[in-house]
Amino acid sequence: MKRESITIPNVGEPADPAVASQCCKVDNLVFISGQISLDHGKLVGPNDPLEQCRQCLRHIESYMTAAGGSMDDVVSLDIFLTDIRYRQAAFDARAEFFNAPGPSGTVVGGVSLAFEGLLVEISARAVLPS
Repeated sequence: MKRESITIPNVGEPADPAVASQCCKVDNLVFISGQISLDHGKLVGPNDPLEQCRQCLRHIESYMTAAGGSMDDVVSLDIFLTDIRYRQAAFDARAEFFNAPGPSGTVVGGVSLAFEGLLVEISARAVLPS
């Protein structure tokens, strides 16, 4: 089993790599931690759940490219919303980034996220072609 950390320049990594990784590739599997709408540390889409979803998915797309795949390889998403009323924004953003059939997904509303101003967090799992 080969395990490696995948990084992208606009998303910071945890201070201790033994504790966590934003993206971990194990053989042909890719696991992407919950992505938020910070880009180079700056909030993208304040008070705009659609734009925050898009930014989270842009990060996921960048990780997939860095891992040698594409969004078509994403098989599952977990979407966390501070307000369940933002689910339509999440569905709309998904439709912009995925071809049919899209990945399976879980949507959870009413959560508290790590930083003030965040409305959305999205994690992903993917299977790269062998």
